[in-house]
Amino acid sequence: MKTFFEFLVFCRYAVGAQFSGLPDRRILAEQLYRAGVGSMGLLTVLTLFAGLNLSVQSYSTFERFGGQDFLGMFAGIGGVRELYPVMAAIVCGARIGANLAAALANMKISEQVEALEVMSVDPMRYLVAPRLWAVALALPLLCGYADVVGIWASYYGAVHQLGLDGGTFVSQLQEFVHLEDLMVGVLKGLIFGWLVALVACFHGYRAAKKDGAEGVGIATNRAIVHGAVLCIVLNLVISWILYG
Repeated sequence: MKTFFEFLVFCRYAVGAQFSGLPDRRILAEQLYRAGVGSMGLLTVLTLFAGLNLSVQSYSTFERFGGQDFLGMFAGIGGVRELYPVMAAIVCGARIGANLAAALANMKISEQVEALEVMSVDPMRYLVAPRLWAVALALPLLCGYADVVGIWASYYGAVHQLGLDGGTFVSQLQEFVHLEDLMVGVLKGLIFGWLVALVACFHGYRAAKKDGAEGVGIATNRAIVHGAVLCIVLNLVISWILYG
């Protein structure tokens, strides 16, 4: 409970610093590159396999009652609304969150944060705010990218591996998957990215000097676990609100 209240206090200062002015452009660009471009390779591979698996696994179920033509609808709605945004948030969020937590924890333990304070530089504005902006901007873009890759992979699996008609698959996508569904996935990416960044920065920022190098590992582990759990829970809440 104490940690939760500490997190709320940290959020108040971090969000205040984030919206108090424009972040340092150099740090923002560096963090945006690391969070976005640095995650694309991993996300591409995982989304390709997820899209293929979605087609293969659902095909056998639809085949039982002759509903193979609905595979495009299922792959589109299930992937765009739920699978790809959550995958991007958990996989890329874990990677990004680990990097953020480790970097800030190392700065905290090595007294670099205290050095900034001595120079009258606000660590929240200089270190935390650019990272919050970078991840909050990068993850929605990664979710949109995952949607494109995942749908293409599902199409390839359905048409070229399972023998479904390509026109039917595309028409199902056009009929049942709308712009609102894509925007929901991007919105989830924005919320998840901001949350992952807050959790990671919190655990990295509160690392204790007495823990030494072990403190970096502790902060990284907590950032990954807590960020993933919160994203899954929040995804359920958003789905309840929008579709419940």
